[in-house]
Formats: sequence, C-alpha cells, structure tokens
Amino acid sequence: MSGGRGNERIFAVPRAYSTAARAWMERGLGLHGSAPRHGAATVFVRDGEHGVETLMLHRPGRQSMGTLSFPGGVCETSDDEPLDWHGPTPAQWADKVLSEDIGRTRRSVVAAARKVFVETGILLAGTPGHGVAESVDGADWMTSRERLAAEEFSFADLLAKRSLTFHSECLRPLSHWITSDFIHQRVDLQFYSAAVPVGQRPVPLATQRGVAWLDWVDARALFEDPWSTPVPELFRRQSEEASLTDDPWHFDLNELTTPGVQCALEAVAHASSAVAFLAARRDLRVKSPRLDLRDGEPVLVLDE
Repeated sequence: MSGGRGNERIFAVPRAYSTAARAWMERGLGLHGSAPRHGAATVFVRDGEHGVETLMLHRPGRQSMGTLSFPGGVCETSDDEPLDWHGPTPAQWADKVLSEDIGRTRRSVVAAARKVFVETGILLAGTPGHGVAESVDGADWMTSRERLAAEEFSFADLLAKRSLTFHSECLRPLSHWITSDFIHQRVDLQFYSAAVPVGQRPVPLATQRGVAWLDWVDARALFEDPWSTPVPELFRRQSEEASLTDDPWHFDLNELTTPGVQCALEAVAHASSAVAFLAARRDLRVKSPRLDLRDGEPVLVLDE
C-alpha cells in the first residue's frame, strides 16, 4: 500500500488478478460489476508482549476475502432464522452501521457470529442471565462446528438445542468494504471487532475445512518486521510446495490480503491497546476501491 494524489490511497492489484484488471480497463470501465454477496468478518484483538495482536487465518487458494484474512464469510439464508437475542437489536445495529436495511444488517451480525464459531470455536453466546459461555472446548463442540460448517443445521438450531442466547453486544462495528467491480466474486463485507470472551480460546476446525492456519499475529510487526511473525514463513512454504512461482519468494501483504484487511490491520497496529482499539470511533461509510492505471500498472484507488 502506498500514498496517492491528495486524499487517495493506492493498493497494488495482486498478480492473480492482474489479467482481469487489465481486461476490465480495456472493456469494462463504466459498466457495473457482478452483484456482490453480503458477508461479515470479525477482527479479534488482544494485548500482546510487543503490541496489539489480532487473530488471523489462512484460507487456501485465491479468495475474494483474501488468502490471509479474519474469521468470516458470506451470509446464508439460515442467518435469518429467529434466535434468542441479547444486546443491541437489529434496528439498533442498522443505526450503528449506517444501514437502512434492518434485515440485511441482522443477517450480517448473525453471519459474523456463525463464521467465528465455525472457524475459531469462539462462541458469542451464553445461557440467559449468566453472560457469555466461558468454555466451549471438547469433542462435542467440535462436532457441532463441523456440522454447522457442513450446513447440517443453522446457527439458530445450535443455540436452541443448547438453550443459549446470542450476545450481539460482543461485536462492535469496524468498517464496511465492497470489492471492486472487476473482481468476479465480489463481496459486500461488514467488518466487526471483538475481544475473545473470558475463558474461551481459538481452536482451528478439526478438519480445517477451508482453513489451513489460525493464529494470533502482532499487527505492528507484520508491517515493520514481518519475518518476526509466523505469517511469511507459512506462505513461503506454501509457495514452494505448490511451485506457484519461479521467482525468488518475497513477502508481500498486497498479494495475500484485500484493502479492507490491510486497513483493519493498520488500525490494529496503530492502537495503543486492545481496549483502545475496541473503543475507538470508526468511519463506517462504505469503501469500494476503484480500478485505475498508474505508471502503466493497474492499481486500486481509495478516495478518502
């Protein structure tokens, strides 16, 4: 990511998307891209030894949400099912995220909680009157995550079966991004932030369905000294094993993340503490980088 003209921010287009970007600039400018699927992602934070850390995961293959990202995914129809609810109501959430569509907002909040549970085992729910659950470890919970991932039942079914209430107050609005027009599988992604509930701990899905790696990352180090984190080595090994390139391997966040993920990481890196990050006021206007040509190369431009 680099500076731009005036109030612009410039993001490099990943090499995997370079051909599509050039084709769109030749034939697609002025046209509407494919309709984006709505989704949600959650940025968990905690205080680390050297700064604020965030929970990140790696999804194999090129993803519209990035191969290095936060727990999340697209909304499903099952996210509309009724469930016991504690905390800000869907209408209050719509007001928080500057949305006029209460139903879509509710779906996004539920999708965030559902995907967090599937991909990390963190459950933003608990028994009525006793707050959020402090322990969701064990084989039975892992089986529930597997079945939820396989869409054998819904998040609402899971909570009802265990007499649990969803705690929407665990989430805070962070940002809202829509994938640029030239990407084939576009997403309209609402980002949330959260802290891991007391007593819980993130655990990868047993079969790692769609998730190859999950860990806490020092956000500041990822920008300033990435090789002090486990992320570069993870992708170096992947690149070599898959023979993705004949060039000497180098670490580049632009190749692994989306502009939305990069900006969220940057916000975490700049935070003085996890509490400060969670309490900060956010710009919740929709951001959608546009495709442009700079110095002969396609880039993504965000007007700020």
